[in-house]
Amino acid sequence: MKTCYFCRGAVSPGHIDHMAQVGTQYVLVRHVPAEVCVQCGEVYLAADASRQIDEAIANATNAPEHLTVPVVTCP
Repeated sequence: MKTCYFCRGAVSPGHIDHMAQVGTQYVLVRHVPAEVCVQCGEVYLAADASRQIDEAIANATNAPEHLTVPVVTCP
């Protein structure tokens, strides 16, 4: 893909961090290969990258790193 479907900006290869909610927990998948619009930031994932995310989420309990995240509720 050369141009963004939404804004027609240039799309270039890169990597993203993907956050997913699984039940009441969140999983952060780092360094996912993607194409990203340099103008609006829209992300395009190849099928292989989607499979990598799904696999990472399925194996999240075995992750080598775990983060502590502050939780704040809006009034």
